[in-house]
Amino acid sequence: MNYKQLKTLYKKEIMDVLRDKKTLLTMVVLPVLLYPVLFVVIMQVMNLIITTQQESTYHIAYKGVGDAERIALNDWIAGDEDELDYIIKEVESDNPQEDLENETIDAYITTTLTDNQITYEIHYLSAVTNSMTLSDMLEEEITSYGVAQAEKNIKEQGLDVQSLLHPVIAEYTDHSSNESSMGSILGSIIPFLMITSILTSSIYPAIDTTAGEKERGTLETLITLPVGNMELITSKFLSAATLAVVSVFINVLSMGGIALYLFTTINALSENAETFQLGSFLPAILIAIVCIIAFALFISAVVMCICAFAKSFKEANNYVTPLTLVVILASYIGFIPNIELTAKTSWIPVVNICLLMKNLLVFKYDFALISMVLLSNVIYAFVAVWFLSKVYNSESILFGEAAGSIKLFEWRKNIKKGSMPSIQESLMILVVALLLMIYLGGVLSLSNPVLGVIIPQFFIGVLPVLACIYIKGNAKVIFGLKPPKGRDILGAVCLFIGASSLGLVVSGLLSMAFPDNGLNQEYQELLGDMSFVPALLLIALTPAVCEELMFRGYMLTAFKQKMSLQKAILLVSVLFGISHMSLIKVIPTAILGAALAYAMDKSGSIFASSLIHFLNNGLSVFVLFYGSQIEFLNDEQMGVPLLVILAVLSLIFIPVGISVMGKGRPHQVEES
Repeated sequence: MNYKQLKTLYKKEIMDVLRDKKTLLTMVVLPVLLYPVLFVVIMQVMNLIITTQQESTYHIAYKGVGDAERIALNDWIAGDEDELDYIIKEVESDNPQEDLENETIDAYITTTLTDNQITYEIHYLSAVTNSMTLSDMLEEEITSYGVAQAEKNIKEQGLDVQSLLHPVIAEYTDHSSNESSMGSILGSIIPFLMITSILTSSIYPAIDTTAGEKERGTLETLITLPVGNMELITSKFLSAATLAVVSVFINVLSMGGIALYLFTTINALSENAETFQLGSFLPAILIAIVCIIAFALFISAVVMCICAFAKSFKEANNYVTPLTLVVILASYIGFIPNIELTAKTSWIPVVNICLLMKNLLVFKYDFALISMVLLSNVIYAFVAVWFLSKVYNSESILFGEAAGSIKLFEWRKNIKKGSMPSIQESLMILVVALLLMIYLGGVLSLSNPVLGVIIPQFFIGVLPVLACIYIKGNAKVIFGLKPPKGRDILGAVCLFIGASSLGLVVSGLLSMAFPDNGLNQEYQELLGDMSFVPALLLIALTPAVCEELMFRGYMLTAFKQKMSLQKAILLVSVLFGISHMSLIKVIPTAILGAALAYAMDKSGSIFASSLIHFLNNGLSVFVLFYGSQIEFLNDEQMGVPLLVILAVLSLIFIPVGISVMGKGRPHQVEES
């Protein structure tokens, strides 16, 4: 890498971004002003709500309540015995229910009398704020009134109130320090604000250095300069990342100002403030800054990858919107109680940073988990930068040739016969299919678990077929609808043994670090009393047909049009793994997906990949039904000897399968 060129390009990118006042606004002005303004506004709103509730006059009516009981309860409500400051006024009503529905009163009370007890029933409207608020007030008032009456009756009989009415009481001793209590409160709010701020600060520089260059027409000039592609990409990434990192420090300083203000206020108002040590947060802040910087690098790279596909500033904003929603939703994890930072969650982007900051602010220093969070964000950043370099190596992607119109949005009469699917079309169909799987499958699973599997799988298989028909594609070419040769079947069986063995090895290693038996339990709940053959059809045959039409048919064909076979197989396999929506299953499923894609390409027949898919899922069904009868399959986790045997099988059969299938001519996608 030419560092002199990199320095020059980096300086140019930074200056270009900083010339726009919008950058300074989003990166400096907003963080400095936003947090104090938010804090003041939130405090004022809370005070306003409390004041409004206390100063408002609430109207109640009585129905069928004796005068003595009504007067006694009104006196109690109007009094200050229970230290409640709400203004509750009785009004006369001939038809309390009608008045309540018309909202002329906020609630009314009826009574039920027994020999020794009076029950006050509160009638209110939960959909009306004042009525709901009054019902809560009345509940407190009536409860305290009942306790007071009980104490009065016991005293009149000359008995001891405490021993009879309160024989058992609870006392609370909080052993948390003032610092950890404050950290627990801030741990839900600060991660959300920090992540949102970093995202918004990185979006504009990322858009400006990618789509902005295209829109201004300066990207072509940059590419023609005598500079290396790596220097160009690195300079753009470093400029966006620098601004994101600077945003981190500005946000920390702004939040620190709020914390200092709170600390000063606590010192002035609280008797125990002298025990509050603000300096105890310093180690947590320093560790958090290091990890957040890594996260900022990751977010910057991801945003740049997305924006690189856009042709204009407006289009880039549209592309980034889904990412923004995902990041914001993920950052809400800090508000959810009882979700801890673990070995699993430390590898989930955004979530890991939220949970780490939550832990640090209550002084939980688990350096193994801290290292995993830091390492995961660094790895993700490197992967995103690597992908960005691939994007910048493709002129068709950079200059919009690959992002042509989606034919599914065109009139069918305008589509040329024999059209091939595009990457955008295949991704859109996959997203629609997954949404149907999540929502439709979830709803159907509540009433019929089997239908909850079959119907979504049906859409996964049918949607690409319908898309192929709409674009007037050649189904035989797109889906590889030709009989496999004997060599293809033999190679497919070998690949099944090798890829399944390798997938089991990876699953076994992952299960040692992340124990998870959820899949077998899910299958058992799904299958219920189903026998082996129907289970085989449901779990093995249905996905072997439907998922192959989607991934190895429509998607693989689309990806092979615009990139090399290796990249197409890699991307489709990763998407195949992600679509199974299990973090621990992504890598093993992607390995299987690569074997399926290779078999499809070399044989030109979807039946070869379907055979591997069926055998792999069929093996899982067999183990589920008959695994208990096989001794070495009874272990919750695979033993080392079994892992070694599986590794040897994968080393033998994967090369054999590749060799057998590789003897045939590679399948070429034909354009008709």
